[in-house]
Amino acid sequence: MPEKDLKHSVRSEKLAERRAHIVETAAALFIEKGFHQTGMRDIAGRAGISLGNLYNHFKGKGDIIVAIADVEAEELEPLLRPLEAACKADPDLLADFVERYFQLTSSPAYAALSAEIIAELFRNPVVAVSFEASRMRLIAAVSSCLPDALGEAEAELVISLVESAGLNAVGKKGPEKDIMLQALLGFVERAVKVA
Repeated sequence: MPEKDLKHSVRSEKLAERRAHIVETAAALFIEKGFHQTGMRDIAGRAGISLGNLYNHFKGKGDIIVAIADVEAEELEPLLRPLEAACKADPDLLADFVERYFQLTSSPAYAALSAEIIAELFRNPVVAVSFEASRMRLIAAVSSCLPDALGEAEAELVISLVESAGLNAVGKKGPEKDIMLQALLGFVERAVKVA
C-alpha cells in the first residue's frame, strides 16, 4: 500500500473512532440527562474534545441521534440475520428472537435511550426516517418467521409486545424477570399457533 493511501487509511480510521466515541458519549449523556437537557457543549466536554471539533463531526444533536440509529441497526444485526435467513415459519427462531430482543429492551440504558429517541421522533422528521428503516427491517424479519396466514401487521404486534414487556421488566431481577419472559414466550407461541 502506498504511503499516501496508508496515511489516508489511518486518518479515516481515527476519524471513525472519534466519531464513534462522540456518539457513545452523547448516548450516555442522553440517558443520564435527557436529550433536551444535554447540550453540544456537554457532549464535547465529556468526550474530551473542543466544541469546534464536535461541530466538525456533527452539525447538531439531531445528526448525533441519526448516528445512534446506525448504531442501533448494528446492534440489531445479530438478532435479525437468523430471521432473515429463514425461508419458512420457524417457531424456534421466533422464540429465540423474542427472548434476545426482550433481554435487550429490558436493559435500563436501552429503555432510557429509547424513550429519549421516541420523543425526538415526533419533533424531527429526519430522525424519524433514520429509525423507520430499522423498524421496517425488524418487522420484515419477524414476519418471515410467522406462519403464512400472518403478515407484517402481526409481526409489528409481536415486536410491540416484546418492547412493552421489556420496558415493564426494566429494573426487575432474577425470578420476576424470568417469569415475565416465560409468560411472553408462551403468549407469543399461542398467538402464532392460532393462525
